[in-house]
Amino acid sequence: MKSYRLYHRALKQFWEVNSCSAQEACQAVGWLISDVWVRELTPVVPDTKSESGHRGGGWKNVTPRFKY
Repeated sequence: MKSYRLYHRALKQFWEVNSCSAQEACQAVGWLISDVWVRELTPVVPDTKSESGHRGGGWKNVTPRFKY
């Protein structure tokens, strides 16, 4: 299960949802994915090559890119 942060552009509302996919997260709230900016919470992972000893973590953009 992944954590998603949804922002509905028209309603200007945020929602955080645990779901298997971004599409299911939007459906759980009752929003269309085309109306929403979606971010996924990524975990921090160990990385011995980095100065801090880890990398990643934070909200990654997963909103689909549409070509007009």
